[in-house]
Amino acid sequence: MKKTYIQFNAPRSCDKALKDGWLKSSFKKVLVGILHMFIPKANPDFENKIDVVKYWLIECDEDTGIPEREIGLDSEGRVILKIPYEKNYGYWTDNNLLLKDFKEHFVVSEISKESFEMSWEIFDKTSNFEIELTNFKVKTTGAEGGHIYLKTEINYKEHKRELIIYFANKSDEQKIKINERIKLSGRLFDEGIHQSLSMLDTKLLE
Repeated sequence: MKKTYIQFNAPRSCDKALKDGWLKSSFKKVLVGILHMFIPKANPDFENKIDVVKYWLIECDEDTGIPEREIGLDSEGRVILKIPYEKNYGYWTDNNLLLKDFKEHFVVSEISKESFEMSWEIFDKTSNFEIELTNFKVKTTGAEGGHIYLKTEINYKEHKRELIIYFANKSDEQKIKINERIKLSGRLFDEGIHQSLSMLDTKLLE
């Protein structure tokens, strides 16, 4: 079966995710209200993330127009949810909107299957992560005036793995001192046992 992949901004009361006309008042109020009624019951793992979604990626069956999979991205373009997934039924996939409705009511752009699939897979490779370190190396880059990142080795799932740590804020980078115990939180990206682990958007915990 052929699929069509689309992207649009998450609807907000003050943005232009919906096209002009009566939709901004009538359709939007009804649609967003109905969808929010189903969040806790249908998507228990993601109820606190739905409102954070900035962009939606949707896979639709080309013949029927029925949405089948969906991905939510935050304002930085990071994948924060995908549904249906485990016990989560779906946000857009669990209602009666079809591909033609998305195109009619939202400012939609088509994306490639490859782009959608890559985002779908990234979700399973990324998880929230906290760690305390005393043994690490400080490295620098020349990009954007110079950035600090860290390298270390950790035992992760019974394997010794290299971990590369990238900070979300330059202010945290400047607080890093060698031979000091530091506590960090971020998103761990794992591409497999033969690749280095990456800790993304890392923050220094005081």
